Amino acid sequence: MLILHHYHDGLSKFAALNRLLHTDRFVPALLLLALFAAPFLLCPGMAEAALNVTVIEARATDHYEVARRYGGEVRTRRASNLGFRHTGELVRLHVEEGDAVAPGQLLAELDPEPLAAQLDAARAAVAHADAGIDVATAALSLAQETLIRFEDLVARGHASRQRFDEVRLDVDARSAELAVSRAAARQARARLKAAEIDLARSRIQAPYAGRVQARLADEGTLVTPGQTVLRLVETTAPEARIGVPQDVADDLAPGSRHRFRIGERLIEGELLQLLPEVDARTRTVTALFALDEAGAPPAGSMVELELDRAVLASGYWLPLTALTEAQRGLWSVFVVRSQDGVDITERRLVEVLHTDRDRVYAQGTLADGERIVVTGMQRIVPGQAVVSVVAP
Repeated sequence: MLILHHYHDGLSKFAALNRLLHTDRFVPALLLLALFAAPFLLCPGMAEAALNVTVIEARATDHYEVARRYGGEVRTRRASNLGFRHTGELVRLHVEEGDAVAPGQLLAELDPEPLAAQLDAARAAVAHADAGIDVATAALSLAQETLIRFEDLVARGHASRQRFDEVRLDVDARSAELAVSRAAARQARARLKAAEIDLARSRIQAPYAGRVQARLADEGTLVTPGQTVLRLVETTAPEARIGVPQDVADDLAPGSRHRFRIGERLIEGELLQLLPEVDARTRTVTALFALDEAGAPPAGSMVELELDRAVLASGYWLPLTALTEAQRGLWSVFVVRSQDGVDITERRLVEVLHTDRDRVYAQGTLADGERIVVTGMQRIVPGQAVVSVVAP
């Protein structure tokens, strides 16, 4: 209502002026000028209204953390090519590719008949050797009894010395024969043990828990010693092999926990050990990590180790929205300070040391606790009066 009153008052003044000039040619131009200038002439505070801005308080720190990623590969701790130790016909395969197996589970079998026959022959050889020991033992006992009788006869003069020597040497011969029989028995038992092992090895059993990666032979195949029939991959306790720079490796300690990124997923793992040699190609130290089984990727997957390293440098964390580009690679921010009871803006130069998504770590002519403008920089000029609101 006050503006409308001033407006009508102004029109009356221009009408009086028009009557004094006795013309109406100036009325339209003066009327247009009055309509444009009236708000500024009648309400001078509107021309210098303070701008509302959002601010944050600068907080100085002595360091910032840099997130680094180092790539590597997921590997199994154990992977085995399973086969037989001798030639035979493959008669049974109990698993398919991809099957999970438990330790000791039966996986494949050879035809057992030839090996069973060899086992029977070995057992017969052992029995024959044991019988030979019995015969040699009896012969030795007879020779020893004969020697005792001849010792008495020689003492009485009823036997010649020649005959006595023959009996004594016969005892030695029988002792040697017993030793040979016992050696033959040990040899026969060793062959029996080998036959039993061969028969047992005609069956492939899982050496550890895992999954069948490949099945490389089918039933009816005549396999040779060392030929791969199945490939088994351990699925428990997967490992990550990651190359890290020497200075990073110096800060890693066995047993420490770390996080790993696999695509968009994060899992954790424990550092097992650092290999002693530097990789000649990458000039990095290989670190071995045991990944947590929950969520672990299959062997051969790529994985990234995420490490946060502290960089000593004093500065301030500022949002990206607070920055405006300056000259010579520097940036500037607006600081709000009080002057004669009015908040005004002041430009300060800063140097960006690190960028982290929507914020930066910067050094510059800032002081701890100063208010930094974080919105509306395109509307601000140095020395402008503002009303600051602290960001939540």
